[in-house]
Amino acid sequence: MERTVEPGSGPILVLGCGLVGASAAAGWTAAGHEVWGHDRRDLAPLVERGWLARRVPIEALAEAAVVVLALPVGGILAALRRLPFRAGQLVTDTGSVKGAVMAAAAALPPGVRFVGGHPMAGEARGGYEAARPDLFRGAAWAVVARSGAGEHGGAESEAVAALARELGATPVPCAAGEHDRVVALTSHLPQLLATAVAAELEGRDEPLAAALIGRGGRAFLRLAGSGYEVWRDILEHNRAEVERALEAVRGRAAQASDALEEDFAAARRLAERLAK
Repeated sequence: MERTVEPGSGPILVLGCGLVGASAAAGWTAAGHEVWGHDRRDLAPLVERGWLARRVPIEALAEAAVVVLALPVGGILAALRRLPFRAGQLVTDTGSVKGAVMAAAAALPPGVRFVGGHPMAGEARGGYEAARPDLFRGAAWAVVARSGAGEHGGAESEAVAALARELGATPVPCAAGEHDRVVALTSHLPQLLATAVAAELEGRDEPLAAALIGRGGRAFLRLAGSGYEVWRDILEHNRAEVERALEAVRGRAAQASDALEEDFAAARRLAERLAK
């Protein structure tokens, strides 16, 4: 059973060389792979750094052994529907929503080996200017097999897991629905709430507020500076799970409010339970 993508077995083509795509390209190049890039932007700086072997036109898709869709979710869906992937090709993505992506991948031609992926790493700043080879070190990398591929997805899932490990990430096998439910609470809802808090601070126009934000507050509000295009797609395609997470958090907030009204001891006990 083939369990990895060996250096020399064929080029890895990264479609979308922003923060995630460029960082992955740098890591895989360091691991000995030949990595190509395709993007609307000039990729000469990445070639000069040695992170990409070359920038290629989309027609080079057929020559790649592995294709990585490092695009916003909407771009991933469009690529899965329109690009002429070939049989035997290993295709994966880095999108933050998996249900919609896996549904689109189900319509790929027979023989195209698709595995969903999502590295839990990122920065408020986007673009390859912010990219770095160690971006994924210590991060989780969701690996989502296609329906019917078995519990762990077989050889193609192991190949994607091996690519994640080469970047220092930890592969986490999961189903698409599980992924979307969990990240709605751990990633998507925090983004939404940070944006809401930032908007409230801006609306108040209180200079003192900016001066009295501590490190924790700044770390939380950093999320509000993330790219609109990326988060627009995420919230659109995972809306139902984000709404469920928001409703659950509303319930917890109501509990906290009730506890404060009763006594501070109850609030302390509630906080201790939530911290576990």
